[in-house]
Amino acid sequence: MAHNTRESSIFAPMTGKIVDLIEVPDDTFSKKMMGDGVAIIPKDGMLYSPISGTVSVVAATKHSIGFQTNTGLNILVHVGLEAHEVADKTTILHVKQGQRVQAGDLVAEYDLGAFEEKGINTITPVIVVNEEEDDTEIKANVGDVEAGAGEIFKVVEIIKEEAPEGEEKPAEEATKEAAASEKEVKEPPKDVSVIDELKNESEEFLKDSTNWVKLGAMFVGLVAVMVVIFVTIGVFLNSGGGE
Repeated sequence: MAHNTRESSIFAPMTGKIVDLIEVPDDTFSKKMMGDGVAIIPKDGMLYSPISGTVSVVAATKHSIGFQTNTGLNILVHVGLEAHEVADKTTILHVKQGQRVQAGDLVAEYDLGAFEEKGINTITPVIVVNEEEDDTEIKANVGDVEAGAGEIFKVVEIIKEEAPEGEEKPAEEATKEAAASEKEVKEPPKDVSVIDELKNESEEFLKDSTNWVKLGAMFVGLVAVMVVIFVTIGVFLNSGGGE
């Protein structure tokens, strides 16, 4: 099966330092349970759209915002760790769910000072959510980055294409299809009952005129046998009935 690749650039949603996800002190992100990407240690709380597309989801507590690119990639920006309560009270949103955005548009303002006062780690994972590893490759950058301008990673997608009609299929697939076809030929229709089969056989038998002669002969023979039986019974009764 033929395939091509498509590359999408994901830009920095915040100014700061790009680090590997393994440095995030939360297994959900460091073990890539939700997806692959990078994290940013932010210098300030200004959050910009990392892609051109749509704001797909805004958490009720404003600590995380999801985006979908024009090609269908889902990107999640999760500001801080365990920052739900503080983010809910201090964040200023500039977008709403379903809104169209361009890369670099201002999305939200976070009060990182309030985060730090509560001892909240401000590290911000930016990930491609739940993409199949075999079909997606992340090419990450490292080091300092400016929000809305620098590329933090590139997503390389494998775009699978169906084989054109007439093109030879892989041997394994062709073998499976041949076996399925053979099975269909060998197996009788499952919706035909035994009664229906007997009915069909009877109709075929009666359509043959020679079979009527056979049936007549059988009937005559049966009548003859019955006559003999009745005569025998009569003789027996006459011989023994008067005693």
